Amino acid sequence: MDTFLAFGAGLSFLLAISEFIRKNKRQPIGFFFLSLSIVQFHLYLELSNQLKEELWFAEIHIPFLFFTGPLAYLYFRRLGGLPAKALNLVHFAPGFAAFLFLLPFVLSDPNSKLEYVSVFPPRNIYFQFLFGLLILGTISNLVYPLLLIGKIRKWKTFLQKEEGRAFSPFLALFYASIFVIFLFVVAQIFFMPLFTVAAAGLTLIVCCVFLSASISPELIVSFEKTAKEAGYNETRLQGLDVDSVIQKMQELMRDKKLYLDEELTLPLLSEELKIKTHQLSEILNDKMRIGFREYITGFRLEEASKLLREEPQRSVLAVIYAAGFKSKSAFHKLFQEKYGCSPGEYRSSYSKN
Repeated sequence: MDTFLAFGAGLSFLLAISEFIRKNKRQPIGFFFLSLSIVQFHLYLELSNQLKEELWFAEIHIPFLFFTGPLAYLYFRRLGGLPAKALNLVHFAPGFAAFLFLLPFVLSDPNSKLEYVSVFPPRNIYFQFLFGLLILGTISNLVYPLLLIGKIRKWKTFLQKEEGRAFSPFLALFYASIFVIFLFVVAQIFFMPLFTVAAAGLTLIVCCVFLSASISPELIVSFEKTAKEAGYNETRLQGLDVDSVIQKMQELMRDKKLYLDEELTLPLLSEELKIKTHQLSEILNDKMRIGFREYITGFRLEEASKLLREEPQRSVLAVIYAAGFKSKSAFHKLFQEKYGCSPGEYRSSYSKN
């Protein structure tokens, strides 16, 4: 296991060097791999019990823990064509603050360092704060993958399903990163045996990144192209009178009863509204907090309940199709969820009342 961890640290360092050699906009990922390499090398020394012999390296990785998240976030935002100023120096301030806080420890004598790495939990107040900073640095790395997942999931709403698949490998990477970071947090606070598992998981992620980049170098290119397209589509919503679009959509449902059309789709409705499909998708998902199917189904269920009340001579099956539903089973399930009873029971109850 120790050899595997050392291999991961070396691989991250080589990835950093390769990115620096490129001398292009991908430099943030170079600094990311360099920070990651330092963190992994410290893990290797700690888990192989060599840290006590290399005390000069003890806790050097703490500031770099605070740098890895912002650097990865900056890199992927740049790939999406977003301005660099979107991630300002505030995100890197904790890392620089951690470095200043660490200076007394770095300059301290070897006996003090040996006490810190040998005694757990630490007794010295400064050492306790240092250990807390280590945990905080680990937890901070949970924030940035979550931000990236949220951004990518939002980007996917502006793309066709096939185009959005370019994001899938990166979503898997971010989810795996969150899982490994969570293991580190649990290990540091509650159950140290998990520390080895988490360290191995981190090395495994780095290996997967290297293999993916080697086998499918077009992954980054595809991500960059797709992200820029999604970002461009996202900005197209700016300047659109959203309230007016929502009002017009409600009028189309109330007056024209477009929801009665079984073949109604998101593109067809956006065409009626004279806006782009991705614009309507964002209005529904982000502004109205509802999906297209859910939005249309609501009108169809109201229409069905109205027909059940006002036209007792019409069969339930006829009501289902008249309200715009294609499936009898789907209708019964949705109707039961909304009204708490079957269509027949609903009609009977209304007739008795």
